[in-house]
Amino acid sequence: MIQIEPNELRALAERIISSGVLGRSKTYGAILQYLVECSINGDTPKEAAIAIDVLGREADFDVSRDSIVRVHIYNLRSKLETYFARSGKQEKYRINIPKGQYIITTIRNTAAESGDESSGQATGALSQAARLPYMPWILGVLVLLLVLNLLRMDIRAPEQESAAGVDVQQLQPWDAFLDDDLPILLVIGDYYIFGEVDNAGNVTRMVREFNINSPGDLNTYQEQYPEQGRHIFNLDLSYIPVSVAGAMARILPPLHAKADRISVIMESALETADLASSHIIYLGYLSGMDSLLDLMFADSGLSIGATFDELYNLETKEYYVGSSGLSGTDSFQDYGMVSTFQAPNGNQFLLVAGMRDEGLLNVTDQLTSRTALETLHASLSAGEQGEFEALYEVFGFDKTNFGGELVYSKSLDAQVIWDARQISQ
Repeated sequence: MIQIEPNELRALAERIISSGVLGRSKTYGAILQYLVECSINGDTPKEAAIAIDVLGREADFDVSRDSIVRVHIYNLRSKLETYFARSGKQEKYRINIPKGQYIITTIRNTAAESGDESSGQATGALSQAARLPYMPWILGVLVLLLVLNLLRMDIRAPEQESAAGVDVQQLQPWDAFLDDDLPILLVIGDYYIFGEVDNAGNVTRMVREFNINSPGDLNTYQEQYPEQGRHIFNLDLSYIPVSVAGAMARILPPLHAKADRISVIMESALETADLASSHIIYLGYLSGMDSLLDLMFADSGLSIGATFDELYNLETKEYYVGSSGLSGTDSFQDYGMVSTFQAPNGNQFLLVAGMRDEGLLNVTDQLTSRTALETLHASLSAGEQGEFEALYEVFGFDKTNFGGELVYSKSLDAQVIWDARQISQ
């Protein structure tokens, strides 16, 4: 860490705020200024202090029950990276917020020191990447933001909520999320993307590799395989499936009573502490679950097959194979899976995942249909309807779902799930 003059650090923070990269909300600017002053004074603020001093929470704020500070710090960290990758390239210093900490660190900005040659190479690579077909993930982000803005207004008004939301609130799994004051953390399955570059440093294509899920993983790979590593480039990109926006629109109305207690975080930013302090709802692909995947299958009667587009029934030996996007035709067959159980601290987990988009959308349709939930509950053992898993099959043509049905269900034992997690750790 490099020490810089207090006024220079304050001025750098002001330039970041003035750039507009932190968005319209004044909260991120306030957090940044707070951390800067703490750094100047040699203080290391606690999570609760940030919540009380900056976010206006009460003195009895409980970090184990509310993850709002962690969510804001994660977003601020990302916004700072964006600033120094774009309008802040010429800054002499750059400031970071180390993961898992609530402090400001300062380092020399190597992009400013490297001169025009390296800067031009990076710019050329990124401008080339900008011409690549980004539309699917851009559309997903835009639709997600639109849905969040609409739901921020709509789900707070019970008189405007959907009939489906009213119908299912008293049924599991929704009832478990509404009978206490715990916050709800909505976890979105995201994917880290890096670029493949030619000898001139131009990005020729974007790559998703399941064992490279962060810039840190990319650096490790480049160190282990220097020859292959010199042909890849950190784009600082991630994407979410387009279907997540539609899935959110379906599952949020039943939760309108706790709208002010819902936070959204990417799976890549999820920390172990979050699993104990909030109700957890996951939305995304099976392949995007990362740390939550072990929990979903710890007591499952299903297992992942050769790919994330294949599930295997351990009892019947039956395979469930999705063909969405894989068959080369407009027709498709996809699967969506749901798993819900209680954690030792009493918070509830609801993991909702599709093999692909159609499966995710269909399973959220099933979860917000009273008829479908009653059918699911009837398939489970009496008195064991609070913790269960289910698999739904959906088929269609030309990206349109024409039907979906329950093909598998099983009651779960939460004790087995958490015992298995302790063993794995």
